[in-house]
Amino acid sequence: MNIDRIQFLTVPVSDQAKARDFYVGKLGFDLLVEVSGPHGPFVMVGPKGAETGIVLADRPVGGLDHDARVHLQLATTDVNADIAGLRAQGVEVGDAEEMPWGRATSLRDPDGNAIGLLEASGYGNWPR
Repeated sequence: MNIDRIQFLTVPVSDQAKARDFYVGKLGFDLLVEVSGPHGPFVMVGPKGAETGIVLADRPVGGLDHDARVHLQLATTDVNADIAGLRAQGVEVGDAEEMPWGRATSLRDPDGNAIGLLEASGYGNWPR
């Protein structure tokens, strides 16, 4: 096999602009792609420097059940600072919890998709 990375993940959203503003404005992601496509806008965001993007799809794409919700797990180097920053922007986010694999919290995007933040403790072989 010649597969060497995950290019993107698709997240179902009801409003691409609202979702884009959340991921870019609240989570600090970069807007990687926003172009008109044959079926409407194609919007992809991602953390700064990431090799994998998140496509914000407001319609069924590639067999995706658009009514399904997803869970994204994001790596952070300072979960407490991220919690404080998100709360300052009005995002509901839980307190950090101590887990065997690190400190973690969770929140939801405007469409109810679950987003976890993990400050890993070195447990296991987490990809970087």
